[in-house]
Amino acid sequence: MTYAVFQRSVSNTARIPIVGSLDNPAARIEARVSLNAAYREGVDGKSSGFAEIARPNGRDFKGSLEVRAGGWYTLTVRALDATGAVIGEGTIGKVGVGEVFVAAGHSFCSNFQGVRPGRSEEDRVATCIDWTNTPPAQLGFRHADDPLRPADAHRASPWTAVGDVLVRQLHVPVLIISTGIGGTTVERWRKVAEDPTSGDSSYVACRATLRRWTPYTGLRAIVWFGNENDLNQGPTAEVFYDNFKRLIARSRIDSGYPALPWVIGFDAFDPGILEKIGPTEMQRRKERIDRGAQHVLETVPFTYDGPQTDDLGPEYRRVDGDHFNEAGVQQLGVRFARKIIQAFFPTAPPAPMPPNAP
Repeated sequence: MTYAVFQRSVSNTARIPIVGSLDNPAARIEARVSLNAAYREGVDGKSSGFAEIARPNGRDFKGSLEVRAGGWYTLTVRALDATGAVIGEGTIGKVGVGEVFVAAGHSFCSNFQGVRPGRSEEDRVATCIDWTNTPPAQLGFRHADDPLRPADAHRASPWTAVGDVLVRQLHVPVLIISTGIGGTTVERWRKVAEDPTSGDSSYVACRATLRRWTPYTGLRAIVWFGNENDLNQGPTAEVFYDNFKRLIARSRIDSGYPALPWVIGFDAFDPGILEKIGPTEMQRRKERIDRGAQHVLETVPFTYDGPQTDDLGPEYRRVDGDHFNEAGVQQLGVRFARKIIQAFFPTAPPAPMPPNAP
């Protein structure tokens, strides 16, 4: 599928799943990738020769092709008869091997930033086709133009900017699926993760993504951006830690990946909450949440420190004083990309979840 990105392994390759059907019987199926003309061989990827991927017994076939990290590639699949003659051929453009992330959290993770939708400047930043709580029967991908779905709201997200920075530094395509829901808390995400019948939407799209999309593409990590709404609740450090630990554990069950990494970013700047509870109580609550989060990072394996963004003051915020404007989004792009790169490169994490054929 066009704009599909598959998570690379520690060997810097991925096995791209290929399925198709034949109009006439064939003896074997072969496939190759060719690096598109805009990109540099050996830097942005490596073209391959034809390799056999299947020997079909009927009209349908299924196989996979090992591909070096990079792209965009054009994938060519051809059918040959018993004499070796080509009897059919098809191509798919813009297929990549790189980095795959699921974004989760509240409105900072979602499409509440800026005054209008943004878009990635780099063509190699991809997302999934639009959906809400129920994934479509047929998976599909597109360029990362905001608003990113299944996250809510209709303005800009941070992830188009994050993707741009990652592509420029890593020289591979990046796929980001955003599942943020405005106004939510870690506690709400944990409750929905543990009880799908709760009626709350907080974790619903994230669960569906982990069960339906990432088994196909593979996944590097969940990137969390939130915790501000937890200031309204004022949980103790112990309660915040327990909620977060249990949410992470549930996501690892749902993904089928026991070592699924999390990158955890924070913002607790909201002047509305400050006005409501006062500076002393605000600082007390922030310290409790920070202690709880730090305990997660210290004790839950494969969790990584994301950016703190409280220092991004009014010049980086929308007129509501809370969400980010265009300048703030660009800062988020740099900060999240830096933390992701620090977490995973050059020190390798546990082997990323590999893609599996559908």
